[in-house]
Amino acid sequence: MALAQNCEVRATQQGRELAQHGTAWFPLAAYQEDLTCFYVPWHWHDDFEYILAARGTVTVGVGKSRLYLHQGQGVLINCGGLHEVETVPEGPSLLRSLVFHPRLVGGMDTVFWQKLVSPLQAPGAPAYVLLDAAVPWQAQALECFRDAWRAVSTDAVDYENWARYRICTALRLVNQHCAACTDTISQQEQVASRRMKRMLRFIEEHYVEELTVARIADSVALSESACLRSFRQMLGLTPIQYVKQYRIEKAAEMLLTTRLKAGEIGAACGFSDMSYFTKSFREAKHCTPKEYQRRFAGKEREGEPTDL
Repeated sequence: MALAQNCEVRATQQGRELAQHGTAWFPLAAYQEDLTCFYVPWHWHDDFEYILAARGTVTVGVGKSRLYLHQGQGVLINCGGLHEVETVPEGPSLLRSLVFHPRLVGGMDTVFWQKLVSPLQAPGAPAYVLLDAAVPWQAQALECFRDAWRAVSTDAVDYENWARYRICTALRLVNQHCAACTDTISQQEQVASRRMKRMLRFIEEHYVEELTVARIADSVALSESACLRSFRQMLGLTPIQYVKQYRIEKAAEMLLTTRLKAGEIGAACGFSDMSYFTKSFREAKHCTPKEYQRRFAGKEREGEPTDL
């Protein structure tokens, strides 16, 4: 199968990602991203996602939590978890990930699902599980996920069976030990998460337009104060700060994938003033749009950094 090409996160009206990871026959995909020029916006999907900091530090947001993964550390994000991965313009920062649907393990009527998937989808299950090689069982889980990533990314012989086996082994370890490493989600947090997903989707659909806190709050029938509180508690940003961040990331993507001029891209991403666009872009990326384009356009993906 080899490494999949990461693409723009497209989602339903409720914020669920539309992209299929892997195939219907084998719902697993392996990714590698240079975070000096790549950003994964807030989104969610029905798949598990394993993320490894293969080089440098990787910052992952999961719900209200901010996770700082140092080289060699990883995290398993549970199905349905709202999450993002931040760009690291000063670098170096290399991410490797596996995204796999629970049915990779087995159908709902199998013992594999009942033992490995059901406990992680039950009320009170962890939103994510941190993995650090300093903890023996977590070191084993990291090794399992690394084996699966290598098998898929290199098209090893019989990689499907080997990757599935190693992922099942990792999930068995997580289930055995997750009581000691859970960050559980309360019912109130689940409601807040669903509402946040809808507001983020509204922003994704209307970011080119003039957006106010009132418009964003109205999209989910919230008061402006409740909307502000929700964004600050869950994302650590105000709604308008998030809108600007999202516009900058869309502009960065267009700078690398289109032949449009910087001013045209700024306008296409909701910036009516070129100087404000340049200033905002520099604050976020530590360079101007043109410098960003020269630095990263056509940049090839990094090769093998270590034996991680």
